[in-house]
Amino acid sequence: MKKFCSYMAVSFLLSICFMGWTVKSMESSSGIDEINDKLSMLRDTIDEYYIGEIDDGKLEEGIYRGFVAGVGDPYTSYYTPKEFADFMESASGVYAGIGVQMTIDKTDNSISIVEVFPGSPAEISGLLPKDKIIGADGTTLNGDDFSLAPELIKGPEGTDVVVTIYRPSEETTYDFVITRQNVIYPSVEYEMMDNNIGYMELRSFEELTYSQLVEGIEILESQGAKGLIIDLRNNPGGLLHITEQIVDEFIPDGIIVSTKDNSKEIVDSMASSDYNDIPLVILVNEQSASASEVLSGALKDHGRAKLVGTRTFGKGIVQSILPMVDGSAIKVTTSEYYTPSGICIQGTGIEPDYLVELPAELMILPNLTFEEDLQLQKAVEVLIEEIGL
Repeated sequence: MKKFCSYMAVSFLLSICFMGWTVKSMESSSGIDEINDKLSMLRDTIDEYYIGEIDDGKLEEGIYRGFVAGVGDPYTSYYTPKEFADFMESASGVYAGIGVQMTIDKTDNSISIVEVFPGSPAEISGLLPKDKIIGADGTTLNGDDFSLAPELIKGPEGTDVVVTIYRPSEETTYDFVITRQNVIYPSVEYEMMDNNIGYMELRSFEELTYSQLVEGIEILESQGAKGLIIDLRNNPGGLLHITEQIVDEFIPDGIIVSTKDNSKEIVDSMASSDYNDIPLVILVNEQSASASEVLSGALKDHGRAKLVGTRTFGKGIVQSILPMVDGSAIKVTTSEYYTPSGICIQGTGIEPDYLVELPAELMILPNLTFEEDLQLQKAVEVLIEEIGL
């Protein structure tokens, strides 16, 4: 494992951490000297001309962040110790923040709110789904800053953050001063519908998602559910191992997902024998990404569910979080995944069995009624036919 070491000067660390890369790429120790010379030149120039205070710690972190960014992959990034701790906190399902789920809107490269958690500071303050987050505490944000946005918005409980949003439905910009509070992330929400149909929305795939899903299914079946609609619309993904557990809940055997790393070795994740055979329909859209596509692709390929909605996002690659000894970490794209039928959906997405598009004027609304939600209506129709009502 690569280790970041303590050091007395930035240039010394750069030599140590870059040594393997330099020797391998340049096949000469002169490459190390060139890097040190360039870094010294940059530092001398900054010291001579920069009018502000210089933070050596930020310069150091900038070296790491820039090195990892040099890979050229938008999903590969560096986490400072604080950022890594925040990430682990978020993945646990409990964190201090405002209580929203965000995604990248590819139509305008913006950061869009897809969910405002019930009872959260964001809901109390008046934020709505479909709002675009364009700034936080004076820092302008767009889709390129997606990993930065949570860093700015989250913080110690009881502190304030100014969130600037653009509301497309009103064509107006607002500033909200929101007090951060501890938020328990509700990754699963469910309810009974007419015709003995259970409805379950999965917002993301976190550590608590599988247990919440199993509990929800048990409750819905106890209320008479004969079929289940799983709504993955606007679900940006999450933890792969949790997704595999959910797929395993619904298929009797066979491949859940296959992954291929840089050694080109293909690893199959296999299902166990116990499963729930409740009839399923999956709702997807262009913001259903990553782990959502693992779930929908597996259930579609195994013939366990029909997909209703629009083509999915098309993120068919897997990231691994690799901790460093100093508490920092790097997120690295380590493999690409394939559905059980052998399809890699990177850049293409998954085509639904029933293509149903929402009118543009409805897509910007924060919430849809059943009468407005043409995709949900179609899912109910398909499920009723499946269970023979």
